[in-house]
Amino acid sequence: MKKFIVLSVFTTTLSLFLSGSSKFKPFQQKDTGPKIWMETGVNQLTNGDFSRQNTGWNLYFSGGSASVRYSGKRAVLTISSTGGVDYGVQFYYDGFRLYQGGKYTLKFTARAAAPKGCEVRIQLNGGDYHPYVSGIYTFTDEPRTYSMEFEMKETSDVAPRLAFNMGNFPGRDEDRLPVDVTIQDVSLVLNNTISAAEKGNGGADYVRINQVGYRPGDVKTAFVKVQKNGGTFSVFDESGTEVFGGRLSRPVRDEMAAEYTARADFSAFKKPGTYTIQSGEHESFPFVIGDTVYTPLLTDALRYFTLSRCGTPVEDSVFGHPACHVGKARIFGTNDYTEADGGWHDAGDYGRYVVPTSKAVTDLMLAYAAAGSTYTGFDILTETKWELDWMLKMQRADGGVYHKITCKKFPPFVMPEFETEQLIVSPVSTAATADFAGAMALASVYYRKSDPDFADTALAAAESAWSYLEQNTMQAFSNPATVETGAYSDNSDADERYFAAAALCRATGGKKYAAAAEKVRTTPAAASWNEEYGWAQMEAYADELILTNQDLFSSSLVNAAKKTVTNRAGELVSVAKKSGFGLTITDPVWGSSMEVLNNAHLLAAAYDAVKNREYRDAACAQVDYILGCNPVTECYVTGYGSHSPQHPHHRPSIAKNTPMKGMLVGGPDARLEDPFAQNILADKPPLLCYVDNYQSFSTNEVTIYWNSALVYALAKLYYAEN
Repeated sequence: MKKFIVLSVFTTTLSLFLSGSSKFKPFQQKDTGPKIWMETGVNQLTNGDFSRQNTGWNLYFSGGSASVRYSGKRAVLTISSTGGVDYGVQFYYDGFRLYQGGKYTLKFTARAAAPKGCEVRIQLNGGDYHPYVSGIYTFTDEPRTYSMEFEMKETSDVAPRLAFNMGNFPGRDEDRLPVDVTIQDVSLVLNNTISAAEKGNGGADYVRINQVGYRPGDVKTAFVKVQKNGGTFSVFDESGTEVFGGRLSRPVRDEMAAEYTARADFSAFKKPGTYTIQSGEHESFPFVIGDTVYTPLLTDALRYFTLSRCGTPVEDSVFGHPACHVGKARIFGTNDYTEADGGWHDAGDYGRYVVPTSKAVTDLMLAYAAAGSTYTGFDILTETKWELDWMLKMQRADGGVYHKITCKKFPPFVMPEFETEQLIVSPVSTAATADFAGAMALASVYYRKSDPDFADTALAAAESAWSYLEQNTMQAFSNPATVETGAYSDNSDADERYFAAAALCRATGGKKYAAAAEKVRTTPAAASWNEEYGWAQMEAYADELILTNQDLFSSSLVNAAKKTVTNRAGELVSVAKKSGFGLTITDPVWGSSMEVLNNAHLLAAAYDAVKNREYRDAACAQVDYILGCNPVTECYVTGYGSHSPQHPHHRPSIAKNTPMKGMLVGGPDARLEDPFAQNILADKPPLLCYVDNYQSFSTNEVTIYWNSALVYALAKLYYAEN
């Protein structure tokens, strides 16, 4: 999705609580300015007078067109066309709140150079977009002040929208365009005193557990929010009988959560069943101990890919739909068309992108390699081949690979069959080509036994892509003119080439690929690698391949890979020890859930390399964080645990008004990179910068490459032989 960046980032430092201190030191609070949402007699629209020009104000079009200029504390819109609906031109303001029981007055002054119809409304900004208050007026060349009084009788809305709809109003519009409309002195005032408390999860907000559960032999830790030293905890079964107890650990001061946290270690308790943990007056959500607690979760996380298929009918009682996006796609900058049906929808939208796809299919193939003999709940290879078949269609005859296929813009919140605009194939990039080469090389390995013909096809495609890379230096990608969908751009393709070379060496044993990998490893670009498994940083996949196929590579390259992986694992363990939740990240960004699970992947690879149990335990702790051991007390996977996302930024879930099960959402983003998050999370510490609302695409979207990270972590840590 398109990113909106806020420059003021909550900086963090982590420090251990000093056991000799008699008090807990207070946490520094964010200064977000005056809190006006419940103040009476104050304009809730902080830029309603346009003194800060366009701050908070924007234009939206549905068939219409207009421009706006700001002068003398006025907004002057020049409407060129109105479109066919009343909201064909919408001038809107976000960034305020309405509280249930509040009595408000909305007031503004407007004029138009010629009679112009306008609906003014404050509305739910999503779903059916119904208004909380609205009025339809005809603006004329005489300035007039309008006023509407209303009571907010519905549930409080922390992100409504004030909209001036100036599209098509038959009978009110004089057929003269363009027309100027001037708006000024816009105010929304609360007239009565109200109170509103944020809803919580009771004692579960103090005692955080993995809400999906634990296997009997696993490390089992709950994280308890505390206000003093000492303390105990007890484990209770469903009958209310205490079955285990212990003392809490020394508290840790966690700046990212702005709280002190103590650990409740109940690893010694292994009896299968359903339990809760109580510490003081606070009780956790229920959880299960059992051998197969992760099997339904892993199966649904994989089924998400099936339900995300494109170009074919999807069968499901809720999310089923006819074939979508089946028309020919135009190759950008040409008059040529190609057929590229198939694949998976990438995220909350319906684009298909080679770069993140390559991470997703690689994760799934590695998950199959790790657990294919022990986990039989889903046919991983068959589902992955659906995506690989689409990727093959994205390769040109010269070996280069097109970057993506999307429409020009993101679609409305509809099911995929209703996105019917022209599909556009965006130009070739070397990042996409290198990612493609690596993924196809691995496909030739993992499909060799079950589908040798496909394995041959995949290897030929990988080698053709490598030939293209040999003949071309970096071809960076940026969105072509008029294309506004996700760019997935990269400022270096060195890590992708490293991955491609290592994978081709694994597939062929060819010395030229081993030499190519070693050459890339010594380039200046490699010095900046942070050993990650992200779509923009693929170097860790290469190092994992080198460490698991050491006979194919030089000892110097193997040693370099091992040193890099274990050093990074040591850094992550050090961070986890200082965290109040055993967490390995220090700055939650867009897609922080993926980063957490990618770190679990790295720790698992380091464990395989040197068998340091500390690495494996830290990897499992990252899964615990995702599934509920976090300060939000959220299981970040839809449909699992006692408290999970209900409103993900995922178009099928929005269209059907129910969340698809088994999807990993993005999680906290301290940069607040969407307007909804900016509006309601501005005063939150980093790990609480999450909101369960579909408008928050920077914290609550889903993607195939986040789900693939979840699939790999579950398969590797809980189903592979270790």
